[in-house]
Amino acid sequence: MIVKIKLSLCLLLVIFGTCIYARKWKLLEDEQEKILNLTEKLQLQNKKDEIQFNTHAWNNLKKQNPDFWAWIYWQGGIVSQPIVIDAGGKEYLYQNFDGQPSMCGTPMIFDTKSKNKIIYGHHVGYGAENVVFTKLSELTDKKLFYEYQTFYLCMQDKVEKYRVFLITVKNKELDWNYQQKDFTSADKFYEWIADAKKVALIYDTDLKPKFNDDFVTIQTCLDAYSSKRVILLAVKTREYTMENDSF
Repeated sequence: MIVKIKLSLCLLLVIFGTCIYARKWKLLEDEQEKILNLTEKLQLQNKKDEIQFNTHAWNNLKKQNPDFWAWIYWQGGIVSQPIVIDAGGKEYLYQNFDGQPSMCGTPMIFDTKSKNKIIYGHHVGYGAENVVFTKLSELTDKKLFYEYQTFYLCMQDKVEKYRVFLITVKNKELDWNYQQKDFTSADKFYEWIADAKKVALIYDTDLKPKFNDDFVTIQTCLDAYSSKRVILLAVKTREYTMENDSF
């Protein structure tokens, strides 16, 4: 009798766990479907190594959510997400682009004027490979790192092109302040770059960052379960304007 009860309890736990997993999977699918719909509206296209998009659709997204700042599009389409400005309360950690509760959240930035702009986004488990920044943890593989170094920030009237030159993994303490936003002098900047090289998992020595350059740092989780963080540092390599009648 006791054995039957234990078996029944185990079966119930399995069924319960399966239901929870299925529900989370469905929620992730729904969230990703919303992002895919937004991507289709933007009509992102790669023309002669330039990303172009429908500026009218971009403006509509800005009307839909005034916090909308830029659309990040990664080489190969491994990331295609809106980035929003968070006022500091971190609401977008668990809030989608429409302001609804979401386990995926929305990639966010706090300061858009600094030399080193820092963007945060989730790594989501449950097999959701293309959700938010989940794919970026795979760039710790050297082959994939060099294959997917380029991303674009699509803004209201311009596109900024970036190239990642460093990736590292933060586990508790890291002897490099990757959240440094501005620098009081060129010497301080080059000290920061030197510290970055020391902790880098991969560092592209072909790129020579300069004090006058602009940078983006991206932080996401290594996986959905640990406290480790993947840090990517990119330098702006190009900027070009978008015409309102591009489409």
